[in-house]
Amino acid sequence: MSTNSAAAIIRARKQEILDRWIARVLDEIPDARNRKIPIIRNSVPDLLDALAEALASNDSRDVVYESDRHGQERANYTEYTVDQIIREYRLLKETIFAVTDEEDGQIETRERDGIMYAIDQAVEQASGVFSRIHTEKNQQAIEKAEELINELEARDDLRDQFIATLSHDIRTPLGNARQLVELLERRLASPADSFISKALQGIKISAEQGNNLINTLMDVNLIQSGNPIPLQKVESDLLEEVRNSLEGLKPAVRDLIKIESTQDQIVGYWDAPTLSRAVNNLISNATKYGSQEGIVTLSFKQTEQKTIIQVHNVGNPIPDEELDKLFDLYYRTEDINAQGWGLGLTLVKGIVEMHKGSVEVNSDTNRGTTFTLHIPNTSESDV
Repeated sequence: MSTNSAAAIIRARKQEILDRWIARVLDEIPDARNRKIPIIRNSVPDLLDALAEALASNDSRDVVYESDRHGQERANYTEYTVDQIIREYRLLKETIFAVTDEEDGQIETRERDGIMYAIDQAVEQASGVFSRIHTEKNQQAIEKAEELINELEARDDLRDQFIATLSHDIRTPLGNARQLVELLERRLASPADSFISKALQGIKISAEQGNNLINTLMDVNLIQSGNPIPLQKVESDLLEEVRNSLEGLKPAVRDLIKIESTQDQIVGYWDAPTLSRAVNNLISNATKYGSQEGIVTLSFKQTEQKTIIQVHNVGNPIPDEELDKLFDLYYRTEDINAQGWGLGLTLVKGIVEMHKGSVEVNSDTNRGTTFTLHIPNTSESDV
């Protein structure tokens, strides 16, 4: 049987081999379809030339060809894998044999072995380069991520230090103001002097509000840093705690709050003063954003497993697109009449979640706005 030279076949039908191989690559490797043909072809024509030259020589295994460029090029494809590179070369080998088998006669065993050896060698080189480049890229990505993490941690440390220093510097004069008010109240010649008494009381309330704002800022900073607010959970009556806290409100505000409860006591294992702060923040929001003359309803319902607290007010509803952002730090609604820093709801969510509970909000024109807290009466860690 006559034989044709594999080298002559590859040289004569080189373009056909390339075209048929590219067609199979596009058909069987989807990630190659968004690449231009010259990029897919890459250095494969050089491989065919080197293969033909080696097959025509005395040593068909002496293929002078480096497939590093093929591996480097494929490493730039973020979606490419080593398996796909190996598949490309397997398809090339199958295409070469399909073309040579179409010729009259058969190519020699030496030539067939030489083709297989050359393709295997190209696979090893290309996949090796590809893996090395990807390893380097992964290492670089890890190093950049570590640098970013260190930078963010440094920023967090700086932010924490700034807030702590600022809070201390503000808390000191506020504390001095409260002490001076108490001293003046004791020295007041005529306790019946309503003007001076009211003025001193107003200073005391303002100082207390400033101190509460500092406490909120410090606690929110802890929550944002992933550090829990220290809780002192004991068995206590949350309803009583909330009622006592409302006594500190102005009468005009207190008179607008209606308390409803299915029980005389709402007893659980929790940090009642801290939960009361969360409820007070919701009440403050309800009086701030609700209609000025509307009643704020504070309701309690306790089951065997959990306590449900709802704060409801009437007034303009919260737009749907803002509901998911309400608990974000520093976020405030577009209501131009409202004042604040956007800390309260972040604190509310943090306090509730530290009690293993959840918070949700519903708002529409007909029913008004309702914040609902779901708080377990006890948690497994408390038992």
